[in-house]
Amino acid sequence: MKKLIYIIISLILTSCELEMTDNGALDGNWQLRQIDTLSTGGTCDMSRSYIYWAVQNHILQVRDIDNNNLIILFRFEKKGDRLTIHSPYRVIIKAELEPIEDIEQLTPYGILGTEDTFTFENLSSGNMTLKNESFRLHFRKY
Repeated sequence: MKKLIYIIISLILTSCELEMTDNGALDGNWQLRQIDTLSTGGTCDMSRSYIYWAVQNHILQVRDIDNNNLIILFRFEKKGDRLTIHSPYRVIIKAELEPIEDIEQLTPYGILGTEDTFTFENLSSGNMTLKNESFRLHFRKY
């Protein structure tokens, strides 16, 4: 009986295919704490806002609880010190997505367009700093 159980478990484990990503410390939940405007040197304290980024596999979820719990989903690629996000969709209801074409919906989150590339200035187990052409975004992991 024990041999049969071991065989079944072995078959299950070998038949499962896991998709692995190389996201490292990027995976997880991040709270936006500050946005710096590079051209003016201005700083906006976001620590009292409820804007979160959740990263898993190749999906980035931007969630703004203060804005009627707005949820925007992006696809992304992480290569070296670069993070490119693209293909944004606004979640209408759990099973309905609407493509975002108006970039004005994205700029309050420090995102410049429907495709944007960030450079990692810092990425650790507790903090992340991203920079694009116009903004520097500071996050803490929770």
